[in-house]
Amino acid sequence: MAAPGQSADGGFRAGWWALLLGGLALLGALLLILHPPNLLLASPFARDTRAPAVSASPAVFGRSGEVRVQMVLPNERFEFPLEVRGDPGSLGYTWVRAQDSAVVTPSQPLVGASVVAPGFAGMYRLEVEAESGHRIVDSVLVAVMVPYAEKIGQTLNGYRIGNYRSGIDAEAPPPPRGFVEVTSETAELAVSKHMQLSDFITHDEQQDRWPKYVALDARILDKVELVISYVGAFRGGRDRRVNVDVHSGFRSPVYNRRVPRAARDSRHQYGDAADLAIDADGDGRVTWRDGMLVSLQVEQVERDFPQYTGGLGLYGNQNGVPYVHIDVRGKKARWKG
Repeated sequence: MAAPGQSADGGFRAGWWALLLGGLALLGALLLILHPPNLLLASPFARDTRAPAVSASPAVFGRSGEVRVQMVLPNERFEFPLEVRGDPGSLGYTWVRAQDSAVVTPSQPLVGASVVAPGFAGMYRLEVEAESGHRIVDSVLVAVMVPYAEKIGQTLNGYRIGNYRSGIDAEAPPPPRGFVEVTSETAELAVSKHMQLSDFITHDEQQDRWPKYVALDARILDKVELVISYVGAFRGGRDRRVNVDVHSGFRSPVYNRRVPRAARDSRHQYGDAADLAIDADGDGRVTWRDGMLVSLQVEQVERDFPQYTGGLGLYGNQNGVPYVHIDVRGKKARWKG
């Protein structure tokens, strides 16, 4: 029997409403447990169609147009040119981690092309903010390096690097400004069109140790990409995705001493050299003819871009597959190994 003044049908409806509201409250509580507010703030922003129309300026990508990373030190102010469509006056920026887009710095006003790097090592992308939304500039990485001064003795964070000769030999080059920290999550990030961060890891006995540390100069990325584009043009523009194998990138000084025939002052130790096997003629094999063709394109690149003048060496390994050494040491050097 219904209560006085209340129909049985009305009581039935009220019971269903109470059950529904209770279910919604339970669902809300579960969501807060599974996704607490602090984690929600660290997850990627939901970008909407009104996000600011911004992109990296072509200047960021080097002369080749194919460089995908900038190397800076913690809290360093540097140039990150952007192309903005619309009013740039009210824009801000933050930094997000490259591997998961988690926000890692407070918002700052975006004034011109000058930005300040995050204060700790890692791989990041710039996120531009406006009242209408947020947009990640995902075409370029920013690698915040660990400063060289943080290397203690021969190691950095337990990773063995060795000693540079700058404090011993007056003619030795200065050591790198810093080292890019490489984790298992960031190793496969592209640093240029044809190369990944993992291509520059030292091939030593520390393969199972993470993080690793790499010296890397964006100029070698740009020069290699220019050479590859010249190889593609030599092939009549066919298959611009030239097959490239990085035989050696960064070599720590302690490892370089164990490499047969390696120069004591090898540029690999400074992150501005790469040994490459390139199928220049596109026949599916790497032969001495390919090595010679690549060498010719290196010469042409240095004529067109003298700021990238450096070393050129043609080598063969125990399997008979030749590779070409390229660096940006600042003066011309030529040899065969």
